[in-house]
Amino acid sequence: MEAEQLIERVAARLRRGGEPAAQAIVDEIWVAVVEGSLDVGQRLPTVREVAIGLGVTPRSVERAYRELERRGVVVTRPGAGSFISLTQPSEQERARHQELTRLSREAVARANELGFTVDDLLDAIADFRTSDETRKEGPRT
Repeated sequence: MEAEQLIERVAARLRRGGEPAAQAIVDEIWVAVVEGSLDVGQRLPTVREVAIGLGVTPRSVERAYRELERRGVVVTRPGAGSFISLTQPSEQERARHQELTRLSREAVARANELGFTVDDLLDAIADFRTSDETRKEGPRT
């Protein structure tokens, strides 16, 4: 995946709204690794490139890269950049992601049958995520 493609993917997520830039960056890089769109050893775009491309502060991008480093997904080499360091996801992780993709497609199809758009569905999910009901369920795993 090219830098521009990664930045556009994060930008699309941010346009939907409802989450901090750093979280969107972390999530989209993780998804790209799980999908195999980003390979181990692949260099990530610089903090500056991402910040300019997304119209966010470099601090938000730095926060995301640090979180990815903490999770073992990224390694940063001073003067060289940040690279994907995670070994390819396990079959179990890939299967989980494929199941989530399947469920997402079903939800979109069902919403369309009822006359709703994908944006309507995303808004409903964002509302659910911040509702009291979600907080009672405990942390996400």
